[in-house]
Amino acid sequence: MKKLTLFSLLIVITTVSFAQAQMAKFYYEKGSELYEEKLYDEAIEQYEKALEKNENHKNALCYLGYSYQAKENPQKALTYFQKLQNIDDGSYWAWYLFEKGKVNEELENWDAAAEDYRNFIKLYPKNPTKTHYIHRANCRLSYVLNVEKIRSSKSNMEEPKNLGKTINTISADMMPQINPTGDRLYFTSERKGGFDDFDKDEENDWGEDIYFTNKEGSNWGKPILLPEPINSYDNDGTSTFSADGQQMIYVKCGDDGVGSCDLFTAILNGDKWEQPQNLGNVVNSEEWDSQPTLSSDGNSLIFVSSRVGSYDGSMDLYMSIKNKAEMWGPAQNLGPTINTPFGEKSPYLAPDGKTLYFSSIGHSGYGDYDIFVSVFEEGKWTDSKNLGAPLNSSGEDTYFTISASGEGAYFASNRSGEGGLDLFSVSIPEALRPKPSIIVRGVVTNAKSSSLIDAWVLVEDINTGELIATAKSNSLTGKYLVVLPSGRNYSVSANKEGFFFYSNKFEVPETAKYEEIKKDIALKPIEKGARVVLNNIFFETGKATLTQESYIELGKAVALLNANRKMVVEVGGHTDNVGSDLTNMKLSHERAKSVRTYLVKSGISSERLQAKGYGETQPVAENETEEGRKANRRTEFVILEN
Repeated sequence: MKKLTLFSLLIVITTVSFAQAQMAKFYYEKGSELYEEKLYDEAIEQYEKALEKNENHKNALCYLGYSYQAKENPQKALTYFQKLQNIDDGSYWAWYLFEKGKVNEELENWDAAAEDYRNFIKLYPKNPTKTHYIHRANCRLSYVLNVEKIRSSKSNMEEPKNLGKTINTISADMMPQINPTGDRLYFTSERKGGFDDFDKDEENDWGEDIYFTNKEGSNWGKPILLPEPINSYDNDGTSTFSADGQQMIYVKCGDDGVGSCDLFTAILNGDKWEQPQNLGNVVNSEEWDSQPTLSSDGNSLIFVSSRVGSYDGSMDLYMSIKNKAEMWGPAQNLGPTINTPFGEKSPYLAPDGKTLYFSSIGHSGYGDYDIFVSVFEEGKWTDSKNLGAPLNSSGEDTYFTISASGEGAYFASNRSGEGGLDLFSVSIPEALRPKPSIIVRGVVTNAKSSSLIDAWVLVEDINTGELIATAKSNSLTGKYLVVLPSGRNYSVSANKEGFFFYSNKFEVPETAKYEEIKKDIALKPIEKGARVVLNNIFFETGKATLTQESYIELGKAVALLNANRKMVVEVGGHTDNVGSDLTNMKLSHERAKSVRTYLVKSGISSERLQAKGYGETQPVAENETEEGRKANRRTEFVILEN
């Protein structure tokens, strides 16, 4: 009888345990259905009922953690992930350890988060098709190991300033782009009053349009909406410009492109923007392509894409470079020094062409997206450096842009302000600025009529002959602008069909400070009697031997004579007054002959070239100063026949 009673008790216990297990399974499955529908409160209720029936129900513990994560309650999520880990012998699916690391990050439990990621890396299956998850964990591990050092670093940066209600609205105002001289700011806004296309699913979103504002004294003026065809009733935004503002690359979204959003280019002709052109599928992909930045020389384009090949399918930075045919080449991923599995965006290539600012959620920072800097040196990008607080905050900090002087910078942040993302200004300490650049700007005119003309402006390395950049003066205003990064000697020239070319030399040493040089250019029409100085013809001191720096200028002279087959010129040599009259006369004649000989060897008929030395007899400046003597030491072309 006693044995029978014990046996009956075992049956009852087993039956109850089985029933409890079945009920736990029932509540868990019901909770999972609600979880899939994102009904997290209802799902939590069912998962808790499952735990009432079985307190060690691993799946219920795991999904309670996931549910509280979805409800943005990291402390509750951590409680259930920890309970699961306490009973896990290492056989449970290890993904919850990755999520546990994330909630410990949110709670700033850095050591605990590091341990979670290490455990995940150790226990997660080493399946070759899932390696990218190990990459994710290693990225987060690096983040938490470095975050305290970054956040504790001191900064002498001033607090950023909101640009205020003149610029910012209750809608998102973002994607600033400052011009090199710092007096015009382009940006994108979702404000009402543009080409409105209200999004009923997004608060205060009237569609993205491009605006600009001009500096008025120390303040910014009222924003101006760019007209059609730049803006449209689709989303148009994230603009970037060539240094002179004559070319724009920006983003248009719609159904008629390569992907959902594509990069387009547009040219300013006078005061009118020409019809935008899609950059095509060499640059654009079938996915989302956006947020471009154009180098000041116009030859490099960096942008954001979520295309196939991005790091773990996240947003990555890509670069396209112009080829010899002036076409954009295939986009290349910037690689793992810049890109992480968690997303990078809003690149900005500074006027020096080497310093890249961008935002990342994968590199160690202050929370959400932070702004970083990397420099292209010796053929590769340096390790990304967080720009620190107070520029970066716990909110989203993106779309950094800085003028050529390196002093005035702008960015977008949701930390506070009028609504969503606002535009802020900030002064950047010298250590975080790009290398200084020189701006050369002016107006191109017809030397005979003084009328404004459009001309090609070329920037070349005077030592190597490398073409650095091309630009064109505005057809309506004649204005041109080029940015010359430090560390090179440049030839800046202007030419237009029917006119004699003009060129000048600018040396920008590595130690150069920011400077704006105004240089108006008067192009002389090609006609009989025209006299033109070739500014970039140089000789060895006291000799008639041409230096290497002269070859670019001589090449332009050859091209000019080949384009004007009837032209006959006199090559005139001139000196300053240092030395005897006889010595100077002889030296000037020998130098003129050297130029003539070079042109003949380059294929120009000798009958079209005369050489004559004038010594010091025709000065164009006083010889009392070095600057004046330098102007008098010159080579001239005089058109004898055309």
